[in-house]
Amino acid sequence: MSFSDRERHLIRAAFAWGQITQQEGYTLSDLEIEKSVLFRRLLGGRPPLAFPPPLRHGFPWYDVIEGRSEHIVSASEASPECSIIAPDCNPGDTCILIDGTFWRVAETIREQEEYIVEWGQYPMQWRLKKHWEVNYEMTQQLHSFRRNNPSAEVSFDHYLGQRAYREFRIGDDQTVWLCEWQLSRISLSGWVWVGTVLPPIEERLTTICEDALGPVIIGNQGADKGNAWLRIEQAERESRLTKLKGQYDYHSLTSASAAELKSLLHSLQDESGAIEIMDWCECGSLRHFSLPASLVPLEELSLKDVSYDLVPDNAYDQ
Repeated sequence: MSFSDRERHLIRAAFAWGQITQQEGYTLSDLEIEKSVLFRRLLGGRPPLAFPPPLRHGFPWYDVIEGRSEHIVSASEASPECSIIAPDCNPGDTCILIDGTFWRVAETIREQEEYIVEWGQYPMQWRLKKHWEVNYEMTQQLHSFRRNNPSAEVSFDHYLGQRAYREFRIGDDQTVWLCEWQLSRISLSGWVWVGTVLPPIEERLTTICEDALGPVIIGNQGADKGNAWLRIEQAERESRLTKLKGQYDYHSLTSASAAELKSLLHSLQDESGAIEIMDWCECGSLRHFSLPASLVPLEELSLKDVSYDLVPDNAYDQ
């Protein structure tokens, strides 16, 4: 019996799905493969992440790990009461329920307004912040009622003081405001977690070229020529760099134009082999990964032509 390429792909995806779900403690009766987000991901050629992603309304939330967008979510009050049932939390940890899943609170910026949160085993952080928007329909309704019923005595003070009604407020000018919670990643994105972890880099590396955001090019310390790493992402004090193919003269590389640096990045995508990725901070290398070129989203990054500014859009919002 012979199988077509599509049939072999389906078999491999189903086999990988069964292995992963069994490792995570599920049985085939617990999850229907037709409804599985993980199975659809495997069919699409995307490998599983190193760790399970958080759930959102009961479904794996890959985009919050791998993507760069801001998410509108529902959030509960932060509390340590549910830490014993929260994944990867220790009893007593402050947790907050975000779209149906408990996240760990790493830092409280402003009580009931802004938090730094973490999830699972990922060395990543997100900012959870309350944002207020004017609701024009409700505002117009309130103004119409006041206009048509000038003698009516209506007060929201009693309702606004209760916990269940903290989702809205009314300003002095009778404008109705509704709140929403915004969740945005403040660490480097997690697409590297589909790669293979490599041993720590033994070379002595140093910054060859930098800008206001951090290192742009990193190379071998004390050398004029050698391996070169070029920044592709920046978040807070962490940088993500990709290793360029071949050996480079550092003086020529630092004087290269933004277009030339961009072409070096794009040439990596034409490679059939793996691409090396390194996460870097002031103390040195943090993580070292190898990924197939097809899984490195260089085309999604914002490659600007000013001061070698190879940074995702959301880096400026932090």
